[in-house]
Amino acid sequence: MNAACGLTFRSQVMSLDLGQVAHTVTKALDYVGVDDKSHGRRVGLMCHRVAHILGWNRELRHFMLIAGMLHDCGVSSTTSHQKLVDELEWFGADGHCVRGADFLQGFAPFAQYAQTCRHHHTRWQSLPDSMAPLERQFTNLVFLMDRFDVVLAVYGTSHQPHDVFRARDELVETLRPHSGTLFSPALFEAMREAIRKDSFFIELEEEFLDQAIFETLSFWDHSTILAFDDIMALGEMISQIVDAKSHFTHYHSLRVADLVYALGGLLGLDPDRRLALRLTGLLHDIGKLRTPDEILEKPGALLPKERDLMLRHPLDSKLVLASLFPGTPIAKWASQHHEKLNGSGYPFGWTAERIDTETRILTMCDIFQALCQIRPYRGRLPVDDVVAIMQTMVTAGELDPSIFRVIVANRHELYKIAIREGMMAA
Repeated sequence: MNAACGLTFRSQVMSLDLGQVAHTVTKALDYVGVDDKSHGRRVGLMCHRVAHILGWNRELRHFMLIAGMLHDCGVSSTTSHQKLVDELEWFGADGHCVRGADFLQGFAPFAQYAQTCRHHHTRWQSLPDSMAPLERQFTNLVFLMDRFDVVLAVYGTSHQPHDVFRARDELVETLRPHSGTLFSPALFEAMREAIRKDSFFIELEEEFLDQAIFETLSFWDHSTILAFDDIMALGEMISQIVDAKSHFTHYHSLRVADLVYALGGLLGLDPDRRLALRLTGLLHDIGKLRTPDEILEKPGALLPKERDLMLRHPLDSKLVLASLFPGTPIAKWASQHHEKLNGSGYPFGWTAERIDTETRILTMCDIFQALCQIRPYRGRLPVDDVVAIMQTMVTAGELDPSIFRVIVANRHELYKIAIREGMMAA
């Protein structure tokens, strides 16, 4: 990777602010709510505020902020999100808790939050005896704040934000029947005390929320030096969250990452550029978390409104990745992976002179893998059909002919990579 890229993987390490990473990942996860895009951040902030009432020290309060923000990392489906919003206890809730814990375990700096995530829909009276007392409080506080945020969200659909000040006691009391069964009585009483402050609710409003979180994070140094393997593990964790959104796109991001790495080697890219491209391949579709499930899984042609929602995902990816990896080309490459050399792509409609080699590789690997994968509107295509379709795109001036020649020459090896199942890398 050239010096302008910002990331230099030869050094094998990179400094990241884990608080910023947690916030950025949570903001992407909050896309899943489509209309309600702040749930994870609100839960995290409320957990922190109640932890303060409980007298927990700064380290534990910050733990609760991040654990609360990340608690729904196992939810990438808008259908599952709606079930969790509609029902106080949903019989299917445990699935996303297990997935989320597995995702967090895959990225070492976030593994400490896995236990809290795993049981954040488990009743207080049903938590495993093997859990330490403090761990029981951690996970149950997330459960309590998660459910209280749902109460607030439902109330907010028919009331103005300032109405909550007069209704706060009534809203809290809706959860009282579950104190001692679903929720710890001590945590419930701490929540009742926390909501006495008007700031508790004001900070949950969109214009104040991120500022309140960043101010809270500023009191604790979350910066850490990550080894190369941890950087890729973060990318793989995010790719699993994105790809879990639809069974039709399962492993898509991971396979695109494997393809760009392999194709980059065939094209003679240096190791740093290949690694940066692989990381981008893992992350390129993070903006699709905002795309409703019914659009991703629609078996027929999209309606104009549905297409508009689909076409925005590259820019949503850019918004997240520019914050996650500032000063690197990762956000740029991801935002351009649907551009075409003749200007017929989206979202920018740029032509060849503005599309660099790395973006061309990413675009072609994304297309190649998508054609190899089963989709709701067709089955998996054989390699010769994949190449034939891409040839028409090259002829139309959409794709790079020199890169395409390398793909054709190595099509069977690349096809094996594209259809591989599981987490194994190429």
